[in-house]
Amino acid sequence: MPIYNCHLHIFTIDHVPKKFLPLGLTSLMKSKLLRAPLTFLFDNIIPFSDKDLLHRYSNFVKISYKKKQRDIFEIVRSYYPLDTKFIILPMDMSFMKAGEVPCSITEQHAELAELRDTYPEQLIPFGAIDPRQEDLIDNLKDLVENKDFKGIKIYPPLGYPPYHEKLYEAYGYAEAKDIPVIAHCSRGGVRHKKLPKNLTISYTDPDNYKKILKDFPGLRICMGHFGGIHDWENYLNDPWNESSKPESKSWLSKIMDMIRSGEYPNLYTDISYTIFLYEENSKLLKVLLENKRIREKVLFGSDFYMVEPERFQERRLSIWLRATLGEEYFRQISEINPERFLGINS
Repeated sequence: MPIYNCHLHIFTIDHVPKKFLPLGLTSLMKSKLLRAPLTFLFDNIIPFSDKDLLHRYSNFVKISYKKKQRDIFEIVRSYYPLDTKFIILPMDMSFMKAGEVPCSITEQHAELAELRDTYPEQLIPFGAIDPRQEDLIDNLKDLVENKDFKGIKIYPPLGYPPYHEKLYEAYGYAEAKDIPVIAHCSRGGVRHKKLPKNLTISYTDPDNYKKILKDFPGLRICMGHFGGIHDWENYLNDPWNESSKPESKSWLSKIMDMIRSGEYPNLYTDISYTIFLYEENSKLLKVLLENKRIREKVLFGSDFYMVEPERFQERRLSIWLRATLGEEYFRQISEINPERFLGINS
């Protein structure tokens, strides 16, 4: 059974803005000697407004400092069987108002295309697009038609709504070319530095995709992270009923409702990052997959390397998940659904 890991990253510290963290922490975190004590201090002693970004940057540095995308890809592929296929999602953080990015998205894409040529049977590259990019559509066409990129990645919390008019042109192109879109859909993660947090979260809300999916009925869209760890916890812990305010409803519930409704036949979601809260979320996932409509729209993904690898290594995660779900359900989310999402054999 070939496994598809449908959501992972291999970009390096050279693709991250120089002011990703405030107070000069971006430079300090590059020191191996300082990184662990600084993280401990901000977790336990000194208040820090965004521990998620601190931990993410620590991971960026730990995994990718002085490395190329090839080095990181060779790390993650070593955790899986040799016939595993990986959807690689680049990131364009140049518009998030956090300073200069040493290597442009064009350079990141070019390096990824070279790496795909080295591993043509394993590496499936997507292109990172942003409505603020110059020559967005021309560059997208070049990636798809000349460099054989297989899909699109968008990341709205970096400062734009997914219904932006320039993205609509990209969606039309993707629908015509029969290539899918993966969208970040979690309250956590990287976000624009100057915009209010509640605004960037609103850009990420699953409800934004209802009109897009209606306007482009042939476009396959995956909501990455299935709403995110925070919203899986809310689903388990918080009361909600039809009379509750919509904003109190977990994003997990919103995505499930959209899939179960049957109104959005090309809507998918993936379990990347979210499944690393393993003990609770693997059990919840198994129950959710009992619903046929949901079972046919969930993709396996890990979000390497956004998760601390020593907490739950890639190999351990995939094997434990396979054992928990059983062969039938694991094959559904790691082979059957990914091939349908990618348009293979369709």
